Amino acid sequence: MLSGALIIGQAAVDAGIVSPILIIIVAITGITSFAIPDYYLAFHCRVSRFIYILLGYFAGLLGIAMGVFIHLLIANNVQSFGVSYLDPYIPSKGKVDNGILAKPIWQREKRNDFLDSKKPKKQDHISMKWKYPNK
Repeated sequence: MLSGALIIGQAAVDAGIVSPILIIIVAITGITSFAIPDYYLAFHCRVSRFIYILLGYFAGLLGIAMGVFIHLLIANNVQSFGVSYLDPYIPSKGKVDNGILAKPIWQREKRNDFLDSKKPKKQDHISMKWKYPNK
């Protein structure tokens, strides 16, 4: 079966229908699809890959960017235990101390707002007392 795909790919390149780089990209995405062990996650990745291919075909880079934006909006609305999947990175309210631009661990004195904890502060103001003995 693999030799049949190689012959078809070579014939498509020789006929000028597709470029050799496209064959390489399709081969890489096909091989990486076997790296996902869960069937439903692999199915979702396969369907979303076809959607991104169609968006790229119809609208180019703008279509792919719109697809990523819509995908992030959908992922932000999915909740697990009442908390959005992307809440640490796309906060729905308040200020978040972790994410892409995270503070050092010793400066993270408050818990995240999305946790709704009873104690918002998790440590004293000066967390490294060994570093500041006179304070």
